[in-house]
Amino acid sequence: MTNPGLFQVPERIRAMNASIKLLLIVREPVTRAISDYTQLRANAATMAPTAPTLGPVRSFEQLALHRNGTVNESYRPLAISVYHRFLHRWLEVFPREQLLVVNGDQLIDDPLPQLQRIERFLGLEPRISAHNFYFNETKGFFCLRNETADRCLRETKGRRHPRVSPHVVAQLRAYFDEHNQKFYELIGEDLAWPSD
Repeated sequence: MTNPGLFQVPERIRAMNASIKLLLIVREPVTRAISDYTQLRANAATMAPTAPTLGPVRSFEQLALHRNGTVNESYRPLAISVYHRFLHRWLEVFPREQLLVVNGDQLIDDPLPQLQRIERFLGLEPRISAHNFYFNETKGFFCLRNETADRCLRETKGRRHPRVSPHVVAQLRAYFDEHNQKFYELIGEDLAWPSD
């Protein structure tokens, strides 16, 4: 469930397969929102030159905060980072033991332990080891290596994020703190995301 749109369909998934095992990959919400903003900006930049524009490009700060300085809770990259609101519905439909929450930040920084957890959760024979990864200095990410080929993130991944005001980051992390605590309670695990 890396696609936030999939948060909306637990009943349909259960109707297809009630014993399915679910993976939920999450990132620290503020980092995830900035990443989403970066992706949306890049997508807009690649639109055809004849496509209508929506006015001047607004910064992340301008979109994430209202003019009075309060958090714009309806800004989609922020709204979909309030994970507990969506996960609650899934846990009404599926038992908790059918869901593995994967820390996406750790998956980026040190993928092996997270992927080995996924193998165990899915009941797969352990096959992934350190030799399956190499660090791509250009992208700044680990890439996969197997017997036949090396694979790395597509060009649309690993973009440099814009510099966001540390004050705004701290304000957003304070906003997400209560939401994160509710999420930790649902999953039974503290992901230790910063709160300031």
